[in-house]
Amino acid sequence: MKTLILTLDYELYGNGSGDVFKNIIEPTDFILSILRQYNIHISIFLEVVEYWRLKEEWDKGNKMGYERNPITAIDNQLRKAYAEGHDIQLHIHPQWVDSCFSENGWTVSPTEWRLSEYNRNGDYSLLNLFIKGRKTIEDIIRPIDSSYKCIAFRSGWYNVQPSNNIVKALSESDIHIDSSIFPGGYEDSVICKFDYRDIPSDIGYWNVGACLECQGKSDIVEMPIAAFPIRRITKYFTLERIKSFFSNRKSAIHSFESKTEHVKTSFKFAAINKIRYFFENEWQTWDYCLFSPKLHRKFINLAKKQKSRSIYVLVGHSKSFVNRRSLSSLISLASKDFQFKSISEICNKSNII
Repeated sequence: MKTLILTLDYELYGNGSGDVFKNIIEPTDFILSILRQYNIHISIFLEVVEYWRLKEEWDKGNKMGYERNPITAIDNQLRKAYAEGHDIQLHIHPQWVDSCFSENGWTVSPTEWRLSEYNRNGDYSLLNLFIKGRKTIEDIIRPIDSSYKCIAFRSGWYNVQPSNNIVKALSESDIHIDSSIFPGGYEDSVICKFDYRDIPSDIGYWNVGACLECQGKSDIVEMPIAAFPIRRITKYFTLERIKSFFSNRKSAIHSFESKTEHVKTSFKFAAINKIRYFFENEWQTWDYCLFSPKLHRKFINLAKKQKSRSIYVLVGHSKSFVNRRSLSSLISLASKDFQFKSISEICNKSNII
């Protein structure tokens, strides 16, 4: 039987906006309540640099507009999730490293979005981000499980190309799984720069070579995010996407503008070509928080046709979870042909690492 691994990127918006309780705690509670009904476990990827900055501000006495301690709320939710069988893993957006808080909220780095090009030394070197990030997660969970180990990582915005330095840092920090790549993916902007168009879409995981995209004999395993090609208009114009857009228009517009920068400069008639952009095909990650039942059904059918692939990693974001039916419909549609496992569960069962 094929396996679906649901993963949740547990974070605020990439531009620093959002509310910990509204965009992380409350939607995650809804997600976990649905999963509890079906006894399904997921892997939660905690954005640790954002977590460090929030904690630093709160510990200095800056409440950042919150009535309750957001760090305590995060810690308690993650421990409860782990106690129920869910997985807690590592997520990093480097634009948070030099973030600062003012009366206007958080300001993140305008240029340092791509971990693949991150090049710092000292306390915030790439290696130290992994080591400190892993320790942060283990410190949260070990009060209820002294043996817990963080084993998996995901880069913000799928930025792991070039990946040779990331492979080295993962190995040296004793993290064994990356789940940042999605086959067919391509971006070239200030936020994202990667080209995964040559990566086969019918492989569920592989042992990594010198870089994450290549097979080899290292102690790192790549578990790519499942993706299939669809027209962008199919992805953008759904009830779920529209609701998500209006929940944080500033972040959504920023993301869209970064993706379509080339349209402004490469074509004489930018407005026409932006419309054309929506009708082009794009490899889309399988997003269980934003997909409509119709899109879930399409992706399930595409996955069932792949004979050689048995593991599919799905990605969702707590801040994007605006409609309970999205997740419930996926479980209902997939239950006949797929089983649901967390990353740790499938690794323990299949001896992947």
